[in-house]
Amino acid sequence: MSPTLSRENYFLTVINDLKNHHVEKGSMEHDMQELLLDLAETVKNKNPINQSLLLAINMLFERYQAVRLKVSIIPTLVKSPIYGSNDERNDEVQQQILFHTEFIDAADQLKRMYMESIISLLETMEKKGLDLQKCIQCDSWFIPYQRAQITKFCSSKCRNRYNYVLRNITKEEKVYDYSEIR
Repeated sequence: MSPTLSRENYFLTVINDLKNHHVEKGSMEHDMQELLLDLAETVKNKNPINQSLLLAINMLFERYQAVRLKVSIIPTLVKSPIYGSNDERNDEVQQQILFHTEFIDAADQLKRMYMESIISLLETMEKKGLDLQKCIQCDSWFIPYQRAQITKFCSSKCRNRYNYVLRNITKEEKVYDYSEIR
């Protein structure tokens, strides 16, 4: 895709914040949430995008025209090697074309946020192989460290908390089993 429409890995921020967004069932925002989660689950499970998901994405793009394309010209001054350094004619103006996109809605609107996160996820999938995981402690989505063999936690804080809780549960079970023997 050219040009890039969204911030890199923006979809993680939005997916992990979905529980704080209150949307009505059947609204466009709800449909966008469901589509974003379906797409993320597909990537997490390492499944190819099926035709129904592809159709849903394209229908969303048709239904919500969120992006406006623009072209700008940026004048730049370039030193010309033809004239000497003391000559006032040594600066030449060249034009650089800049192709950019902008979203129609304000950044705080849920529709824009969801659309930008869907586009962010699709762009990331297009650029590189994406490995998405869900933390087994806090249930947050994350991209695991590349060299990690098996990743279950989004951070060392979650890993430590999970192991702490696991140790306490096994201690309680041992105490419980010991009391039954008497």
